[in-house]
Amino acid sequence: METHWAIDLGTTNTLIAKWVGTHASIVALDQLVEYEPAWQTPLIPSAIYFQERGRAIIGRPALAAREFLPNDMNLLGPLARSFKKTLARESQKGVAQIGTDVISARECAQVFLKELLGTAGEYQRERADPNRTRMQRLTAALRWWRKEGQVTDLTMTVPVESYEPYRAELGGIARRLGVRNFRTIDEPVAAALGYGVDLTEQKHIFVVDFGGGTLDLAIVRTHPMGGSGTRSSAHQNRATLLAARGLNYGGETVDGWLADFACERLSAHQEKLRPAMQAQAEAIKKDLANKGNVADSSYFLLQGGGRIEMTRSEFLEMLDTRGLYKTLETLTEATLDDCKHEISELDIDAILLVGGSTLLPGVRELFEGLFGAQRVHYWEPFEAVVKGAAVFGAGFSVDQIIHHDYAVRVYSDSQQRPEYERLVKRNTGYPTPNGFETRYYAVTEGQQTFRLPICEVGYGGRLSLPWNKRMNGNEYWLPSGAEEGECVVTLNEGDALRLAPPGSGAQARLRIDFTIDADRFLCATIHDLLKQRDLKTEDRVVMLR
Repeated sequence: METHWAIDLGTTNTLIAKWVGTHASIVALDQLVEYEPAWQTPLIPSAIYFQERGRAIIGRPALAAREFLPNDMNLLGPLARSFKKTLARESQKGVAQIGTDVISARECAQVFLKELLGTAGEYQRERADPNRTRMQRLTAALRWWRKEGQVTDLTMTVPVESYEPYRAELGGIARRLGVRNFRTIDEPVAAALGYGVDLTEQKHIFVVDFGGGTLDLAIVRTHPMGGSGTRSSAHQNRATLLAARGLNYGGETVDGWLADFACERLSAHQEKLRPAMQAQAEAIKKDLANKGNVADSSYFLLQGGGRIEMTRSEFLEMLDTRGLYKTLETLTEATLDDCKHEISELDIDAILLVGGSTLLPGVRELFEGLFGAQRVHYWEPFEAVVKGAAVFGAGFSVDQIIHHDYAVRVYSDSQQRPEYERLVKRNTGYPTPNGFETRYYAVTEGQQTFRLPICEVGYGGRLSLPWNKRMNGNEYWLPSGAEEGECVVTLNEGDALRLAPPGSGAQARLRIDFTIDADRFLCATIHDLLKQRDLKTEDRVVMLR
């Protein structure tokens, strides 16, 4: 029987799990993990240390190697952390370097996952036959390098506010590593499946996934197929994602605030010493967030023995003045507002807190104040996401939504710059009925080709974008300043469609009927109004997020 594996690739830490027939189980790869002190969760640091191109150590051993590196964190070196963020938007950007060889985020992710899956495969073989000889282990390792017998069924989690190219990057890496069955699931949806909440009755679950690099909120409706009170297996159950919001905002954001605090108290060399302050910030954060810690303060250690102390009260004040609690509350209100036509706040059965940053002081108390303590659950802060991914891989069906807006890029003659005409609204469910959106396009005099550039439009850390309506009812957005670079990812420039005869006059020439299929593809049927025939029928244009 094929094993369903799952990976929660986090900005700071990674977890791996598998489905064992009736439930999901965390896999503790002892040679790679650091055990989280409060919950004893086997976390794999999302770190990779290159010994040479294509060969590296990952996890805890990689972090141990940083002691031999220079202190200047601004320079690329053989150690890479937080490569997930770069992979999401600039996969070819360098995040590590060996000598003069710069290593991209894509290569980092591929080598990291190769080492992780190789170790997982060896773990599986060890469990199956603990008495293997050294020669048998060597043969197994050779099979791994030849892509024989490694992990072949894998689910990976993705942040809500990630773009479709990030999913595509993960899928491409998985295929290159020999994974035959690969799927992704949104992190908060996975958390709802993996939290251990009884799913044998219909429930509305609000998930707060606050990790190292992202803040994801989602509202999920579970509806078991076996009937109320009937214990059903994973493949008999279904969940629907009603609303989701996300920000690139997490524990690393708080680390930056702590580094700012330390640098403000330096009398000189603030920029030079900032990398050293940043390197210590995570440990300071954990120290001050740990309620069991007897000491009421922690400190940054300077070269030469000097200290910069921060008290717990100063830490709490910093979280408040920097807007942590206000951001959480505002995003919560926005997520509830996105599905207000289906459910109200009173319909929420459980609020699930997931991710290491939910352990920051005041976070749990904030949600208990908003929803009542009896509905807030926090017993699975680290494991729920990866367990839920394993449940999903085993067959739990999820009806998902389109997370971003999608628009056609057109040129504004009046503004002399591009603008975006919205085609698909975020939170649209799929598959859609045939022809759920129809558009008419005119062509200019003598125009011989037509292109349809489709762009993915996220919020880029904003709560909304100012879409305006034209006279014909279509919505458009004209980005200003840095908005275009922060919010828009062009998915295709559009295949050139040849027009014969060329355009003439200002009347509509093309009618395009759009649908979204069950595989998240935007499909287009293009009809030539002049020649009264279809030029393309249900043609897959791009995959949506």
